[in-house]
Amino acid sequence: MKTAIKTRSQSMAFILAASLVALGCAAIDSTAQAADAQQPLTRTVAYGDLNLDSEQGAKVLYARLRHAAEDVCFPLDSRDLAQKTAWQRCFNHAVASAVAQVNRATVTALHNQTVGHSTKA
Repeated sequence: MKTAIKTRSQSMAFILAASLVALGCAAIDSTAQAADAQQPLTRTVAYGDLNLDSEQGAKVLYARLRHAAEDVCFPLDSRDLAQKTAWQRCFNHAVASAVAQVNRATVTALHNQTVGHSTKA
Protein backbone atom coordinates (compact mmCIF):
# COMPACT_ATOMS: atom_id res chain seq x y z
CA MET A 1 0.00 0.00 0.00
CA LYS A 2 2.74 2.47 0.87
CA THR A 3 4.58 1.60 -2.33
CA ALA A 4 1.53 2.48 -4.43
CA ILE A 5 1.19 5.82 -2.67
CA LYS A 6 4.89 6.54 -3.11
CA THR A 7 4.73 5.55 -6.78
CA ARG A 8 1.66 7.72 -7.31
CA SER A 9 3.45 10.61 -5.58
CA GLN A 10 6.52 10.12 -7.75
CA SER A 11 4.30 9.99 -10.84
CA MET A 12 2.75 13.32 -9.88
CA ALA A 13 6.22 14.79 -9.40
CA PHE A 14 7.26 13.40 -12.79
CA ILE A 15 4.21 14.92 -14.49
CA LEU A 16 4.93 18.23 -12.82
CA ALA A 17 8.52 18.10 -13.97
CA ALA A 18 7.43 17.32 -17.50
CA SER A 19 5.52 20.56 -17.66
CA LEU A 20 8.14 22.76 -16.04
CA VAL A 21 10.44 23.42 -18.88
CA ALA A 22 7.48 24.14 -21.14
CA LEU A 23 7.15 27.41 -19.27
CA GLY A 24 10.52 28.45 -20.61
CA CYS A 25 8.98 28.62 -24.01
CA ALA A 26 6.93 31.62 -22.93
CA ALA A 27 10.11 33.65 -23.02
CA ILE A 28 10.81 32.78 -26.65
CA ASP A 29 10.26 35.65 -29.05
CA SER A 30 7.48 34.83 -31.52
CA THR A 31 9.79 35.31 -34.50
CA ALA A 32 12.20 32.71 -33.19
CA GLN A 33 9.74 29.96 -32.35
CA ALA A 34 9.68 26.68 -34.22
CA ALA A 35 7.70 26.50 -37.43
CA ASP A 36 4.59 25.26 -35.65
CA ALA A 37 3.88 28.11 -33.24
CA GLN A 38 0.92 26.20 -31.79
CA GLN A 39 3.15 23.59 -30.14
CA PRO A 40 5.45 24.85 -27.40
CA LEU A 41 8.85 23.25 -27.10
CA THR A 42 9.05 21.00 -24.06
CA ARG A 43 11.41 18.53 -22.50
CA THR A 44 10.47 15.94 -19.94
CA VAL A 45 12.69 15.98 -16.88
CA ALA A 46 12.45 12.82 -14.79
CA TYR A 47 13.65 12.86 -11.21
CA GLY A 48 11.83 10.02 -9.50
CA ASP A 49 15.18 8.25 -9.23
CA LEU A 50 16.75 11.07 -7.18
CA ASN A 51 16.81 11.85 -3.48
CA LEU A 52 16.14 15.58 -3.56
CA ASP A 53 16.82 15.87 0.16
CA SER A 54 20.50 15.26 -0.59
CA GLU A 55 22.87 17.79 -2.11
CA GLN A 56 23.96 15.24 -4.72
CA GLY A 57 20.38 14.54 -5.82
CA ALA A 58 19.66 18.27 -6.05
CA LYS A 59 22.80 18.79 -8.17
CA VAL A 60 21.82 16.01 -10.56
CA LEU A 61 18.29 17.38 -10.97
CA TYR A 62 19.55 20.93 -11.42
CA ALA A 63 21.92 19.76 -14.16
CA ARG A 64 19.02 17.95 -15.86
CA LEU A 65 16.85 21.08 -15.67
CA ARG A 66 19.60 23.26 -17.14
CA HIS A 67 20.19 20.78 -19.96
CA ALA A 68 16.46 20.63 -20.73
CA ALA A 69 16.32 24.45 -20.76
CA GLU A 70 19.21 24.51 -23.24
CA ASP A 71 17.29 22.11 -25.48
CA VAL A 72 14.03 24.06 -25.21
CA CYS A 73 15.72 27.37 -25.97
CA PHE A 74 17.94 25.97 -28.74
CA PRO A 75 15.96 27.67 -31.57
CA LEU A 76 17.22 31.00 -30.21
CA ASP A 77 20.87 29.95 -30.16
CA SER A 78 22.78 32.35 -32.38
CA ARG A 79 25.81 34.62 -32.50
CA ASP A 80 23.49 37.57 -33.10
CA LEU A 81 23.42 39.72 -29.95
CA ALA A 82 19.63 40.14 -29.93
CA GLN A 83 19.11 36.39 -30.38
CA LYS A 84 21.73 35.64 -27.72
CA THR A 85 19.85 37.91 -25.31
CA ALA A 86 16.57 36.18 -26.17
CA TRP A 87 18.22 32.78 -25.62
CA GLN A 88 19.55 33.84 -22.21
CA ARG A 89 16.13 35.19 -21.21
CA CYS A 90 14.48 31.95 -22.32
CA PHE A 91 17.05 29.81 -20.52
CA ASN A 92 16.86 31.80 -17.27
CA HIS A 93 13.07 31.72 -17.30
CA ALA A 94 12.91 27.99 -18.06
CA VAL A 95 15.32 27.08 -15.25
CA ALA A 96 13.74 29.42 -12.70
CA SER A 97 10.24 28.15 -13.53
CA ALA A 98 11.32 24.54 -13.28
CA VAL A 99 13.03 25.11 -9.93
CA ALA A 100 9.96 26.89 -8.58
CA GLN A 101 7.67 24.05 -9.64
CA VAL A 102 9.91 21.36 -8.17
CA ASN A 103 9.66 23.38 -4.95
CA ARG A 104 12.40 21.60 -2.98
CA ALA A 105 14.64 23.57 -0.65
CA THR A 106 17.84 21.86 -1.81
CA VAL A 107 17.17 22.57 -5.48
CA THR A 108 16.06 26.15 -4.79
CA ALA A 109 19.18 26.81 -2.69
CA LEU A 110 21.41 25.43 -5.44
CA HIS A 111 19.66 27.57 -8.03
CA ASN A 112 19.95 30.71 -5.88
CA GLN A 113 23.63 30.00 -5.32
CA THR A 114 24.25 29.48 -9.04
CA VAL A 115 22.33 32.61 -10.06
CA GLY A 116 24.16 34.61 -7.38
CA HIS A 117 27.56 33.47 -8.70
CA SER A 118 26.70 34.23 -12.32
CA THR A 119 25.64 37.81 -11.54
CA LYS A 120 28.81 38.63 -9.56
CA ALA A 121 31.08 38.48 -12.61
